[in-house]
Amino acid sequence: MFSKPIFKQSVRSNGALWLVITLVASALFSNFIIRFDPADFGALSSAAEGTAFGSVLSGFGTILGTLETFYKMIAIMLGLVYIIFSANNLVVNEVDSGSMAYTLSTPIRRSTVIFTKMAYMIGSIVLMFGVLTGVGLGVSELAHHNVSGSPMTEDVEAAADAMDRKPSYVRKHLYMIKDDKYAMQAGAEARKMDKTAYGEYLDQAILRDSYKAAATKLTDNRQDKYSDSDKDKDEIEITEQELAKKPQLMMKDNDALEAGAKVTGQSVNGYRNSVNDQIKNSKNNQQKEALSKLPADPTVILSTATTAGAKAIHTSESNIKDNMSLLKDDKAIKAASKATKVPEGQLKALIDSSEVNAALKSDKSLEFDISTFVWLNVGACLLILGMGSISFFASTLFNRSNQALVLGAGLPFAFFLISMVIQQSDSLENLKYFSLTTLYKTDEILSNGDFGIPLLILGGIAAVLYGMSAVIFYKKDLPL
Repeated sequence: MFSKPIFKQSVRSNGALWLVITLVASALFSNFIIRFDPADFGALSSAAEGTAFGSVLSGFGTILGTLETFYKMIAIMLGLVYIIFSANNLVVNEVDSGSMAYTLSTPIRRSTVIFTKMAYMIGSIVLMFGVLTGVGLGVSELAHHNVSGSPMTEDVEAAADAMDRKPSYVRKHLYMIKDDKYAMQAGAEARKMDKTAYGEYLDQAILRDSYKAAATKLTDNRQDKYSDSDKDKDEIEITEQELAKKPQLMMKDNDALEAGAKVTGQSVNGYRNSVNDQIKNSKNNQQKEALSKLPADPTVILSTATTAGAKAIHTSESNIKDNMSLLKDDKAIKAASKATKVPEGQLKALIDSSEVNAALKSDKSLEFDISTFVWLNVGACLLILGMGSISFFASTLFNRSNQALVLGAGLPFAFFLISMVIQQSDSLENLKYFSLTTLYKTDEILSNGDFGIPLLILGGIAAVLYGMSAVIFYKKDLPL
């Protein structure tokens, strides 16, 4: 059922195309990851809202959202080019040129010929996306250090350099930055924040990381406790977000408290006391009360303040948006306070809050969930396998290359174009029932939604069409 000579011949005839497509995809993929900047891509996503490209660029605020765009467009396009040419080269071109007659004149069975060519087709597609998965994991780790641990941001690298410490160590112990004035200065400058706002950001980041560590330990202990129960994983798991909303969940778990304390540099008792303070939520209540007294929406106030402040210090609004600490300059803050009718102290607090939230959002956008990334690749692979099965089916159905291309190339490209049209207008959503590409639900994968059944359907379609291709080739009359 498998012939090494035929497989080697398939590799020779299609291997160069596979290598070119894989290298191009890997290069573009790596560029997406390396050049990802939360601020720039977030601004692009916001600017696209309400436009024809809004749905396409909506995920650009996160690194996985950016990669979603790569998979939905570039990966599919490159995959289509590969499967169309490969499918034609593997079967119908050999029939059309007469070389298939020579192959079948040998003792090799038809079933062995088609099975071997099918094995190459399927294996090459799987290998292509296997390479892309490995490249993505490797490049993301090298560029952002977000695969093996938490993302490495510029302020951590700058602070680590100021302390002559390894960035990876400082990232796990952010409290070290607060204890070193030179590290604080370096980190604040890297973040384009003043030290007051940067200090508040560090407080929030340290608290976030401590909740993450405590939630992991708490989940591990719960898994041991409920190992023999019928509870689902979601019922057992405690996420960082759940713990942040309800910190009292860890108050009776010393292991969780110890894990959280280690991140903050506190003793377990000290950390327990700080968690109790968070439960009381006194600080957040003060912030909410201050914001509730603002005369208008904070976003509107900041926009007005930016315009007035930029004019007062003779700079552009985009320059201030890029570095909000400029708005706290004496001249700028006075002009901004006058324009917004918000006291200077309250306005400075609002600016700090805006900077801290932006910095935390930037950290969040760099997070890299390995399982989500793997599923993006698995889904794209199954989609190309499904599309490839159409091209392969056409290659076995017809005896002329031009006839096979009409179906084998026309239908997959039509599916791809339909998916592009759907993204431009919600009113055309019903077209999704006429395209295989809509079974690759990247938005559901990113949100951990229901994407399994559509992927199974893609796999089923591929299996059926490849099976039908084998039967057709085995039974058809060939012009030998």
